Amino acid sequence: MSRSIVRQLILKDLFLLRWISLGALAGGVVAAGLMSLSPMPIHGGGVLVICALIVLNIFLVMHGVTQERKDKVALFVLSLPISPVQYAMAKVVANVIAFTVPWAILSAAVALAIDVSQVPNGFLPLWTALLAYFFFYYCVLLGVGLNTDATGWHVAVIITGNISVNFFIGLLFSLPSVRAHGEGSVAVWTADIAGLVAASIAGGIVALAIAIYAHSRRTEFV
Repeated sequence: MSRSIVRQLILKDLFLLRWISLGALAGGVVAAGLMSLSPMPIHGGGVLVICALIVLNIFLVMHGVTQERKDKVALFVLSLPISPVQYAMAKVVANVIAFTVPWAILSAAVALAIDVSQVPNGFLPLWTALLAYFFFYYCVLLGVGLNTDATGWHVAVIITGNISVNFFIGLLFSLPSVRAHGEGSVAVWTADIAGLVAASIAGGIVALAIAIYAHSRRTEFV
């Protein structure tokens, strides 16, 4: 019975979040197409791709998790034969699917735009690391949204996350591997880029695991 309820909760959230995901995906694909208008690695369309991912990140968490907490929906859901861990897992799985599907498609669109445009293919590793960082940023915000409805915490994470993107881009451009291979016609996957990608993905997964554990330890949901 509980597994069926979890499945229905996931499907319900995916249905409610569909327009946010589709809207960000449509805008992001158009933005990726605009990347071909400039040979610069991050300019014009590239900035719009970043904006699309930030909007997707914030709207999914604020609408799919935070607003539900403020509306006290958990009080009703937890009256069903479902545990707090199962409820948290359902929220996380649905929200992660709603984010990662358009995120993965946009990542492929960016790679294609770089390959067919004047942007040197050497910048593909930089973009891959940047896209992986957005996954980490999203997971941290989702974890915070799952465990608190305090607006101050949400604003703090969003502001910090948005500002950190600029510093992360600066870090990427300062890497010796990017300076050495960025202008090249072939993507060179160096250890530092691979490490940043792996750290971002692993960090996001750890952040979600901590969030689910913290939620499972709660004794009240009001």
